[in-house]
Amino acid sequence: MKQIRKVDEAWEFYNEFILGSFSKRSQTTETGRWENHISPMVGEKIINELTIVDLLKLRKSLESKKLSPQTVFHCLSLLRRILNRVIDYDHSVQVPKFRNVMPKFDNRRVRYLSRPEFDLLLNILKKKSKAWFDISLFAVNTGLRRGEIFNLGFENINKSDRNICILDSKTHKNRVVPLNGTAFKIISDNKNSKTFPLAAPKIFEQAVKESGLNDGIKDSRQKVVFHTLRHTFASWLVQGGVKLEVVSKLLGHTSLNMTMRYAHLAPSQAKAAVNLISQKLK
Repeated sequence: MKQIRKVDEAWEFYNEFILGSFSKRSQTTETGRWENHISPMVGEKIINELTIVDLLKLRKSLESKKLSPQTVFHCLSLLRRILNRVIDYDHSVQVPKFRNVMPKFDNRRVRYLSRPEFDLLLNILKKKSKAWFDISLFAVNTGLRRGEIFNLGFENINKSDRNICILDSKTHKNRVVPLNGTAFKIISDNKNSKTFPLAAPKIFEQAVKESGLNDGIKDSRQKVVFHTLRHTFASWLVQGGVKLEVVSKLLGHTSLNMTMRYAHLAPSQAKAAVNLISQKLK
């Protein structure tokens, strides 16, 4: 294999040997970030000559396009991953540290649905599409991501043990998710060749709009989207007394820190914990 000198050569290496294992959607997204935002700025540069100033100029260019902080972060992260793969291949390559270049932001969605809100959404979906009614009900009962649901095949389902085994789309690690009665019935009643045939996403968006759940809300983190169903799953579990460690495993989080966003929903657990000390002192 020829020596990789330029940044665009590093992209070719990454694209050929790394990106191919990603989902088609991820491949399209990453390629778009590279072609539209990264390559025009640093593609022709020699890797060993890259400086922190080059990275800051790239960040400034991205921000000047009015891209969201999250998109800027993802573009810089992609470049970092590309260069790190070259370092794995050729230890003589040196690149500047990205630590002080990455934008800091909190773009995590925090909205979850109350039971009346979810019932309202379900009733609208039931009239519009049985497929989206089943998909949404399944999502709230399993906590799966949208991509995980639509990539789910019958080979992933263990009906005897009532669970599903999926390859986590973000960490590439297997995890087993138990199926409660509702989720198991949805799976069992499905007679299609694929567990959940890809349905028109606009149906879900239209149902949310008709429900009025986003009326008057300007903060995108508070708006109801399909991913809100995953947050609803986690929030209801925590409110029901399920420990954060268990919720973390069900969600497939790589770190408990990712699950800590739900900690405020379990004040009773904290009270019970400190009361143990009081009981010990009696």
